[in-house]
Amino acid sequence: MTVSVFINSYDIIEVFGLHLGRGALSVLEQPPTPKEVFFNDWIDENGKDYDDTSNINYEPQVFDIPFLMKAQGVVDYKKKRRDFLDLLKKDFDFQVLDWGESFRLRLKKIAKWEYVNRPFSDTIYVRIILQVENNYVLPTYVFRYLADNLGRYIVINDNKRILVKTRYNA
Repeated sequence: MTVSVFINSYDIIEVFGLHLGRGALSVLEQPPTPKEVFFNDWIDENGKDYDDTSNINYEPQVFDIPFLMKAQGVVDYKKKRRDFLDLLKKDFDFQVLDWGESFRLRLKKIAKWEYVNRPFSDTIYVRIILQVENNYVLPTYVFRYLADNLGRYIVINDNKRILVKTRYNA
């Protein structure tokens, strides 16, 4: 089953030739670790007196998300590579359409970028692992979407409609 994933509203399969690698979605399901809650350790009281009125805040999470890039020749590969890396220069939305959920992520490093086959083949396959951070500055949000019979999507978030793009910088 192919999962529809967008980065900043770009369809990663259509625009960058990217497919999610095995286990990619399961890393996003990992629950975050809560930060230490403020407490007083009174000398004349037993135990700790925790602040139960404050919101729970979370430690940043780091994920390794695997991808497989497919390109038709060197020229197509170089363009997809350049456009994809350009998109990752700033924080980005990683939108999983099938879940109706989006994650605000930041690239920490490219953990792996290796050719699966020979780099000058007619079809080039590249295995990529991105190490990204979700630091919860902007919370994960849930969205709804509409799709037409041509496979185009309109993502609806906070009553704003965002047309999903199938070309980079279009």
